Amino acid sequence: MLLGRRHFGRAPKTELMSFRPPFCPFDDCQSHKSRPFLWRKKGTFPRKCDGRRIQRFFCRCCTRSFSSQTFRVDYRLHLVHLTTHIFSLLVSKVSQRQTARIYKCHPDTVARRLSLFANHCKQFHQQHLAETATAGGVQGGYYQLDEMETFETNRRVQPVTIPVLIERNSYFVIHAESADLPSRGRLTEYHQKKKIEYEEKHGKRRSGSRRAVKNTLERLEGFVDGPICFQSDYKSTYISLLFKLYRGRIGKYELAKSSDPRIPGSLLFPINQTLAMMRDGMSRLVRRSWCHAKKRGSIDKHMWLWICWRNYIRGITVVNKNETPAMALGVSAKQWSIAGLLRWRVFRHPFFATL
Repeated sequence: MLLGRRHFGRAPKTELMSFRPPFCPFDDCQSHKSRPFLWRKKGTFPRKCDGRRIQRFFCRCCTRSFSSQTFRVDYRLHLVHLTTHIFSLLVSKVSQRQTARIYKCHPDTVARRLSLFANHCKQFHQQHLAETATAGGVQGGYYQLDEMETFETNRRVQPVTIPVLIERNSYFVIHAESADLPSRGRLTEYHQKKKIEYEEKHGKRRSGSRRAVKNTLERLEGFVDGPICFQSDYKSTYISLLFKLYRGRIGKYELAKSSDPRIPGSLLFPINQTLAMMRDGMSRLVRRSWCHAKKRGSIDKHMWLWICWRNYIRGITVVNKNETPAMALGVSAKQWSIAGLLRWRVFRHPFFATL
């Protein structure tokens, strides 16, 4: 049910009472160079778009005022009642335009929310990985890597690869990113013409698979404490990069053929199921779809929403719906809601970790 504007996001009294600004939001404030940060409360005001009461503060250093809203993800947004609904549809195989049709808003509104949410989700995930590494890292576990292929604009001329790294037992997605692939061979006359037009404008398309796989595997550095147990198919790139990055730390390495049946109980079933869920949850990755990506950057943006939803919000399985992959791996202590995920911007401050 679509909530009314005055009903959505009403700030609880505990939030108004407990919030403490961690720093002055003005970049030129001299308080950034000195400690402690001195401030005082300066009343409250109702936010026009949703009626939520906002606490204002006064910086004693630069004598300017700001509010708690400055530290929220929905800062300067008007249609705040659409925030959680847009996020939910974008991770449920609904396209951007269809989302705009459902909630009767402009497609640009959905596109801007996608960029905002993607940047926030990426920072949110990276902060949890950094905090886990600072706490000593994850003990044990098996890690699986595989690549998924999609495309931007043209399936034959502009293919794209997406390496995805997960922890096998918890299904926790550690990292994923997209990269270009060269144009396909044996092109028809029509696609050959499209290839020539593309190369005249952008140059010859090179493979970025090795670079993307390397960036993905580097996320294990500091995150895993002790030997790294790894599972993948027989692609030589995975083996060479893993031994190059973690020589002396590899505990066990298991390989399986990519042509083996992808059934429960098979070695690579967790990563294959994760890739299948990505295709099912992201409209841009659905095969034979009108919703395919026009630009590769949009794939990365959409992917960060899905990664945070999979890791911190959705249960590992339908049966085990109250334990998320992040909880199972020890990366997060609680199951997040969409509203909780999209509430506070990412800051390294104890207050934001408790909400």
